[in-house]
Amino acid sequence: MKNYIVLGLNGEKYALSISEIQEIIKVQPITEVPCDKPFVKGVINLRGRIVPVIGLSARFGAEEAEQGSSARIVIVSSEADDIGIGVDSVDQVASFDEILPPATDSSAVASRDYLSGIGKLGDRLVSILDLKAVLGLRGEL
Repeated sequence: MKNYIVLGLNGEKYALSISEIQEIIKVQPITEVPCDKPFVKGVINLRGRIVPVIGLSARFGAEEAEQGSSARIVIVSSEADDIGIGVDSVDQVASFDEILPPATDSSAVASRDYLSGIGKLGDRLVSILDLKAVLGLRGEL
């Protein structure tokens, strides 16, 4: 059974496969850089490496919530580099009882294009993110 990290974002719950995550860090100062993509927040210096950071809310076209003490940057590996994803919280490690295909008409912030499925966790539903789609590695950027 595959394990996931459940993330909080704008009151919704999302999940990423643990195998896609390099590390989770506290939010640190982000240096803004010129970019034509509004969801790119800037870059951070992570132990001598320059890592771009995207705002997941902005990527989904939603407003970002006020950054609280539970906000984190999830470092994931793309095909070329590491990328940071800003989230409101990192909640738990989970294994889903069942994974369903994404709903065709979802009221969630993330569109179906960014989801690989919906995980059932007890009586809760959690949207499972398609990391390649979220990072724009499928050519839609």
